[in-house]
Amino acid sequence: MGKAAFLARRLTPSGCIVAGTKLAAHREALKSKKIKLAAKVDAAVQSVIASTEALEALGSIDATMVEIDRGTDRCIGAFSGQLAGIERAFDHDDILPLTEDEAARRRDALLVRSEVLSSGTDFIRLVYSQQWVRMSAMIKALDARDVKAAVERLGLSAEAGRLRRWTELYGKKLGVTEAKGADPAVKAVEAWHEAYGTLLVQVHAEYDDDKDEMHALLRDRLLSPYEDAAEEARRAEQRARAASARKKTEAEAEPIA
Repeated sequence: MGKAAFLARRLTPSGCIVAGTKLAAHREALKSKKIKLAAKVDAAVQSVIASTEALEALGSIDATMVEIDRGTDRCIGAFSGQLAGIERAFDHDDILPLTEDEAARRRDALLVRSEVLSSGTDFIRLVYSQQWVRMSAMIKALDARDVKAAVERLGLSAEAGRLRRWTELYGKKLGVTEAKGADPAVKAVEAWHEAYGTLLVQVHAEYDDDKDEMHALLRDRLLSPYEDAAEEARRAEQRARAASARKKTEAEAEPIA
């Protein structure tokens, strides 16, 4: 398992650059105060800074992978939402008992969710390579005979097929399903997350004494650039969901002509 797995969420290329630039500024501030970092920590910091510079050197970041990732995430979320909607449609059966057909439809939805999305959809926040591994497992589960039959009965074959196509495109762009190498921008983003994940591990290994004020200061200075960027990404997602919900509510409230 790569060190990037220790990070809470994946950042966009611009988010990586912002966090890396802030980390570099914090490192310079520490140096100006004659605060020396542990050798392994300093090496990890320099690796993040180098990875940030590599991202910046690409100039105009190829947004194609970002767009593919966004489209893939939306498709996964929509598929999960469809299954959840079916399950909700047939809940409260203690009040209104289900017919045989209704019970069968709910069982199918529960089966598909338990096999395909057993751990939910939080994996879409992982770095690209790790998300692709989870997506590959998802597609393998969809190919199981009983799951495939349940998907067909639910009328979700088209959606499942689109999930498969998004996964194929995702792997192709990463360079893991074709002989050619991955997109340089994708590789640079992956390398950045691996570098910051390594820094996270080294910082906690060297500065884990909560009673030591210097340890607390160094943890904040070295890890807050990523944490702040991750929090901003989380808030951006919340704003996007809120805007989408408002738009949907407004559309539903419009009178029918």
